[in-house]
Amino acid sequence: MPQEMPQETLPTPPEDPRAVPESQCFGGAFVRGYRRVRQVASGARADIFLAERVATHSLVALKVVRDEHESRDERTSAPDSFLRFLQEYEIAQRIRHPGIVQLFDLGVSDEYAWLVMEYFPRGDLRRRMKSPVAPRWAVRVAAAIARALDALHAEGVVHRDLKPGNVMLREDGTIALIDFGMSKDVARSHDLSERGLIFGTPHYMSPEQGHAEPTDARSDLYSLGVILYEMVTGGKPYRADSPMAVIYKHRKEPVPQLAEGLERLQPLLERLLAKRPEERFPSALAAAEALERQLGRFVQRP
Repeated sequence: MPQEMPQETLPTPPEDPRAVPESQCFGGAFVRGYRRVRQVASGARADIFLAERVATHSLVALKVVRDEHESRDERTSAPDSFLRFLQEYEIAQRIRHPGIVQLFDLGVSDEYAWLVMEYFPRGDLRRRMKSPVAPRWAVRVAAAIARALDALHAEGVVHRDLKPGNVMLREDGTIALIDFGMSKDVARSHDLSERGLIFGTPHYMSPEQGHAEPTDARSDLYSLGVILYEMVTGGKPYRADSPMAVIYKHRKEPVPQLAEGLERLQPLLERLLAKRPEERFPSALAAAEALERQLGRFVQRP
């Protein structure tokens, strides 16, 4: 059964704003029980901070969403960011799996909402991919991502924004998926995404997602194929001068051929990057097992 969301914390700031400790202010939000260490990321609607949990002296990541007024056009093109924020928390709380980020706390005030999650000292997969990675490591990580997707899909959740920036690395080398704000969750009575709306990151979209067609779990497998290709080659399978041109190539151009020495991975990529969903692996579990079988074919280096 899905876990009930905990009561939302409604912090009451001191009457005198000057009495608020600066170390407990996170982008304008006052959050009790946490001390700001530094800001690590900033976006259009959210900021992420490295913080210390005062009670345990442990490091966490604290994500703050601003409840900013949006124009009518903005509301039409971007679904409610606060509802997505709540969905992100609920999914991560409901699905307990090593490959899914751990979330610890949720709070809201009149102008802000925040959640507290585990901190990843090694950053995301995008940062790791700035340096070349060994093919065996890439396959191992892809298999771990597929296992995490299997846990999501088993709960009726399709990620729909799988990309290197949403794959985090722990100190022990394990991975965790984050950011479920764009996910499709069958546990909800309605989808937060509008019909006919294209959303996500074009370089990692499946052909059906890029054309605003119905998507299911196999769309995530396509995104996984793009990530695997990028890890082993250092580049994306399709490049163009505009997002729409990239989307067109995902549907029309053949799967790129891997260079010499990587040929053994070509059949895997052909399945993951198949244009038609029915030609991909039938499930994330099947993809994980196929990737894991490949690991024995690589000579492990120290």
